[in-house]
Amino acid sequence: MHLDDYKSLIEQLLPLYSQPDFEAVFQLLTQHETGPVRLQIKMEINRLMAPCNKIIDLRGRVNGQCRQYTFNDHSHWLDDVAINIYHHRSAVFGGQYCYGLYEELTNTHNNFRIIHHQQKTPLTDTATEETQYSLFQAQLIRFGYYLSREENRLHIATSMALTLTNNQQVLATTVDLSFSGTKCKVPAAFDYQLGQTITASFPQLAQQYQDARLNQSHHYRILGIDDIQDNDSIKWLRLLALTENTALKAIIKHDQHKSLSRSNHDDKIIQLRTQAFEHCYLKHTTTMPLFFAATKLKYSLLTDHNQHQWQYWHDERNQPVINHLLSPSRIHNLGLSQISQTSTLIYSFYHEHQGQRYFYSAALPEMTRQQRLLFWQIGAKRESWRVMRLTLYPLTTNDVQTLAQLTPEMMPCCQNLSHIGTLQDLTHQQVQPDYLSGAPSTLTAQDLNQFRHLRNPISQAEAIHFDPKPLRSEARFHYQTAITLQQGHDNIQGHSIDFSSRGLNINLDQPLRCKQGDTVTIGFTQLARTTKNTILKKMPYQIIRTSPNGKNIQLTVIDNEEGLLGGQFLRTLIESNLEKLALCKEPQPSPAMLLAMHQMLLTRLHCLPYFAEKVDHKIKVKAIGSNFPLSSLATMLHQLSDNDRLDLGVLFKQRVKEMLANPMRPRDNLQHPFIHELYLAVEFHGENIDKIDTKLREDFDDIDAQRAYIQQARQRGNLFALRITALPLLNPLTVLIGEKLSQLARLTLHRARTLEMEFTSLIGCGEISDITDEVLIRLEIH
Repeated sequence: MHLDDYKSLIEQLLPLYSQPDFEAVFQLLTQHETGPVRLQIKMEINRLMAPCNKIIDLRGRVNGQCRQYTFNDHSHWLDDVAINIYHHRSAVFGGQYCYGLYEELTNTHNNFRIIHHQQKTPLTDTATEETQYSLFQAQLIRFGYYLSREENRLHIATSMALTLTNNQQVLATTVDLSFSGTKCKVPAAFDYQLGQTITASFPQLAQQYQDARLNQSHHYRILGIDDIQDNDSIKWLRLLALTENTALKAIIKHDQHKSLSRSNHDDKIIQLRTQAFEHCYLKHTTTMPLFFAATKLKYSLLTDHNQHQWQYWHDERNQPVINHLLSPSRIHNLGLSQISQTSTLIYSFYHEHQGQRYFYSAALPEMTRQQRLLFWQIGAKRESWRVMRLTLYPLTTNDVQTLAQLTPEMMPCCQNLSHIGTLQDLTHQQVQPDYLSGAPSTLTAQDLNQFRHLRNPISQAEAIHFDPKPLRSEARFHYQTAITLQQGHDNIQGHSIDFSSRGLNINLDQPLRCKQGDTVTIGFTQLARTTKNTILKKMPYQIIRTSPNGKNIQLTVIDNEEGLLGGQFLRTLIESNLEKLALCKEPQPSPAMLLAMHQMLLTRLHCLPYFAEKVDHKIKVKAIGSNFPLSSLATMLHQLSDNDRLDLGVLFKQRVKEMLANPMRPRDNLQHPFIHELYLAVEFHGENIDKIDTKLREDFDDIDAQRAYIQQARQRGNLFALRITALPLLNPLTVLIGEKLSQLARLTLHRARTLEMEFTSLIGCGEISDITDEVLIRLEIH
């Protein structure tokens, strides 16, 4: 026989060894075993429980720093892993120091002898499965929240005796100290809770400075609990002092005056790392942030990936008309004055008639069921069909204080802001047939006219890029010269406002009826006469945008032979007259104003952004962002994990190729993410999760099977309908983060490089959004 086959049985019997009924339990659990087998099991238990007096010295034998640790009236040299195991396993051995405990402490996973043995032994299936499982445990990053220090800290490593609320004693090692708090390293075996009040003393400092006051306990509150990369046996605690420790203050002042402390950049690194994840999310989100002054839209924050939303709300003149979607009456009806946030679904499409584009939109509360069915049946058949979620939040006191810190010249831009909004695009072409599956509406198409937008006025909202970088492909110059526009038989006189080698902005003497994409011919009458160049008499242009009155036109050169020759001549003309031409400055938002906007947005996440990297040729979900308190979805994912991470294995583990690997394969100019709709049926046993079943929308044979699954899931427990997006990351860093990395590099170059490498190694990102309400409404499940 092999005792390894009876490990679980021996593990059951060890805690009962000192109990009076041990013999009876032993006979009961081994009644099916032969006499020799029972004898060997009992001999092994007796051996493991035999008292031990050996001194343990792990110095030079483990991959970790050892320190003196006293138990069983003897001083041992243990590292954090061994201390962690001691606290976990001592209860199993009846709180006694015996040979079983001795063997576990001298055979830890970071013991050099064990590591050498494992390198020679191939991985088992279990180890492979555990590695695969860990690939989806993502570090939780709190977005929009930064810890900052207002005082210098003393770098010192000294022992710190902690007493937790359950009277457990923990030996910690400080990393730095200050008047108001400390950061220390503790074994991960104990249960630490944010906000927990603990007591601490400094025995090593008391001995070193011969000051008994340092042995007295002082109260601290746990402000932060952080994992340590590549070492899961220890954690960082950030502690806030609740009582004054005059002895400790004297030591800190003494050592700081002696200049024994080094500059501490940990706060800057932690904050910059969080901000880099936040900016990576903002750079790649498809959601469009909005800023309102009362009921009027004032700013829209654009990225490369939400640009399509802004562009969608432009008519055939290429003029923005999003103000009619976010009309004052619609914003007012959301009733923001009474609640902290409000959200509604909005459906829209457009119809083109006689060269003009007419938009239709309706929010869910604005329609009866028959109107909603009619809107779906007419709109969902079109390519222009859109489903959006508009969420509005009033500015808080903290937001107002953030804006008040802006420079005086920026205040006029922000002083009237009252609300923040997000316009989330929930459109998914694969699910459009769902909107057509309901009963036919009893209304006629004319009943939708009440939801048609007016064509004028156009939006006055300013679209600003979330990152202050130049967006123009070439310089533009102010220059007024006479032009003639020809379209068909029409010849209209006018003059230029500004131009570049490929673009032109003009004012006409008479209005021109045209739309985006129309082609015209421009004659530069004065320039052609001055330069004696016939190309400028008839240059082909395409209309980009026209004003509502039809007089202000913006154009771009057509890429044909005449257009290329004309553009080349204009480029040469510009280069020869740079000193005479006045440059049109591209308006750039203030970095301070952008950071203030970012900060307000990042405390109002509507989704869970996640980030992925490759480890040993396997995709690993590295981190996930969230606000606190956690949403119901984030709480559920946290419950699935055995640590303080979020376990996304239930979403991705069986679908790595289709949901992560393929979507995150590098592609150029990808603006729209890959979208999957995933259903989670969660069953509970008490407060604990008992069972989770998942299905993608495409797993259902028909819409009836989809409805049945959802209804059954809601009857048995809870249902989460998730919209999960994914796209590749080609350049995760932004201009603002690049500037901050440069500043950090001047202070600590190697840590700035490490941080930069961490983000450049990311291969993809995405968003996990809870769309349960939208799915239930779409399928008319009540």
